[in-house]
Amino acid sequence: MKSRLFLVVGLVAMIAFIACSQLAVAQGKPHYQVKILPKANAEFGPGATTTNPPPAVGLYPTWAAFTGTSNNGGTPLNTDGTWLWPCFGGGATANVDCPTIGDPSIPFPVNGVVVGTPQYTWSLAACDGTTNGSSMGGSPTYIPCGQTASWYEDDANDNTDDLLYSIVITQGTSIIVDSGTVDFGVNTYGGMSPAANIIIYGDQNFGTLGQTGKNNGNCTANYNYPGVGAIPTGLFIVAAGKTCFEPVAGLATVTATTELATPVWTSKTTKGVTTYTVKYTKKYSLTQKWNIWLQ
Repeated sequence: MKSRLFLVVGLVAMIAFIACSQLAVAQGKPHYQVKILPKANAEFGPGATTTNPPPAVGLYPTWAAFTGTSNNGGTPLNTDGTWLWPCFGGGATANVDCPTIGDPSIPFPVNGVVVGTPQYTWSLAACDGTTNGSSMGGSPTYIPCGQTASWYEDDANDNTDDLLYSIVITQGTSIIVDSGTVDFGVNTYGGMSPAANIIIYGDQNFGTLGQTGKNNGNCTANYNYPGVGAIPTGLFIVAAGKTCFEPVAGLATVTATTELATPVWTSKTTKGVTTYTVKYTKKYSLTQKWNIWLQ
């Protein structure tokens, strides 16, 4: 019964850790990407009737897990340099990296996706931020042990507010990961009919990366923020101001938060330099929370 319960926790509360092999980006640069998976039709959606009404306006979590086939660290790459996992099906995308699937092979369905197997137990040695991800030549080098991926359905009908995302991983009172607030810019996925499925995914490791103090290691520092001379364009990260500690063997709790919020910018000019900082008025929010085990 215990092993079945752990399996359910790992599958229902699903963020994915996918094993990787390449040297990844330095600390502070965003690890997260977002992908829309529009539905071709609505035959699986709720009927708009008084007995089976459509979902209320908002965001709905659908899947979150750690996935992978080994604990060697890094995300395996396609020959063109794009990530192997997740693997998205055909369609009008910049990189159609799954042309076929199955045995015998058939064309990969449009908007299909393939991910690795979710895992509850992970190697501490591969994820400790020191064995993989220590300071090299004075510059922290980020070597992920896996990949986080969380899925949701956007029923908010809101394509004017910003899409925000954060990952926080704790062990007791110690923080071993805090992504800060990742702002992907204006949410372009609201108002689709039927509602779109969205996946946000990115490389992940734990711990300090040999750094100390606030916004160290996997407690991500500001990226492309605050704006200097202009409001930031494109993806930016607002640091949480937290201090990360090294992971230890045992339970780790993962919390992924996805929000739509209105950014309110404030400018300040000092010695002729104008900087822009942001506060958010949150409209819709969802939280996906689950446990993993490091050993």
